[in-house]
Amino acid sequence: METATPLKPPTDVRSQLVGPLLTYLRATGHDPAPLVERFGLPANAASLPEVSLPLTTLHAFLDAAESLSGDAFLGLHVAQRVPRGTYGLVEYIARASATVRDTFRSLARYMALLEPAWRASFRDEDDGGGTFAYGIPGEPLAYGRHASEYGLALFVHVGRQLTERHLSPRAVAFAHPAPADIRPLVEHFGVTPVFGGGLNSLTMDAATLDTPVVGADPVLLSVLERAAGTPPAATPPPEPPVPDFVHRVREAIRAFLREGAPQVGDVAKGLHVSLRTLQRRLTEHGTSFQDEVDTVRRELSFQYLKDAHLGVSEVAFLLGYAELSTFDRAFKRWTGMTPRVWREGTEGG
Repeated sequence: METATPLKPPTDVRSQLVGPLLTYLRATGHDPAPLVERFGLPANAASLPEVSLPLTTLHAFLDAAESLSGDAFLGLHVAQRVPRGTYGLVEYIARASATVRDTFRSLARYMALLEPAWRASFRDEDDGGGTFAYGIPGEPLAYGRHASEYGLALFVHVGRQLTERHLSPRAVAFAHPAPADIRPLVEHFGVTPVFGGGLNSLTMDAATLDTPVVGADPVLLSVLERAAGTPPAATPPPEPPVPDFVHRVREAIRAFLREGAPQVGDVAKGLHVSLRTLQRRLTEHGTSFQDEVDTVRRELSFQYLKDAHLGVSEVAFLLGYAELSTFDRAFKRWTGMTPRVWREGTEGG
């Protein structure tokens, strides 16, 4: 007789979206009381700073709210009405930061104070741009479609408030699959998002990230950061499964590294696809050829540097870099330290 596998208990999460969403429903002529009762929410949920509920319940609640309102872009519209201070200490730390870049770095550092399940990061790019990403390990849909659209729309909306400029991201990616109509999202963000990657992310160019925050206050920021204390240990956002096509691209890149910096045309020929098809399919998966070259080089760099028989210059050569200084800059972007310092720390451990 087989033993039944016990069901995994529902994961409770803390949501700051429930209150603003209920308020939005009432303001647009929809009585939220049936939703509150149906999902067992507190009677005063609309006025609470956050509501704890199982993640599966949150998904169902957001879907039911869409049905009640008839608004297929509920999260997007709620984000444009969220009152200042909804996110408390974390929000005010972001608002007191000096630039948009500093704001996203603060969000990456302190976001887990709002919900410990979140894993957020901010990554600087070689061209001065950067990517803010967040997700929940083991939950490829995160808080669900409407919550993800709400979150990224809110970051952009508040960024425009903070700078008093119409900032637009360079790229947007959502954890969830694409809805039937993406035009409202394209209109709000100014770019066509990619979908289904298991993470939510915003990529901005250098000029946008270096835009000053109007009303930034370094003294207040210092006080707020002391009040926040030491944030939870930084953990990279979860890596979604690598699609088969992306995996094949990475394998081809590894092969071409032996001959120097991989060229997109050579990789396309090696995979027996056109250059345009290669670029299009990578875009569909929320990535690019240069991103994949960077990923392969990063993974191999850790592997090679652990081999004491290889000098740092040899590692740079194996990774296809023409100059050691270029490898140094790339590795410092990945880890915050030079290859030599990283190797010394690994050997010391």
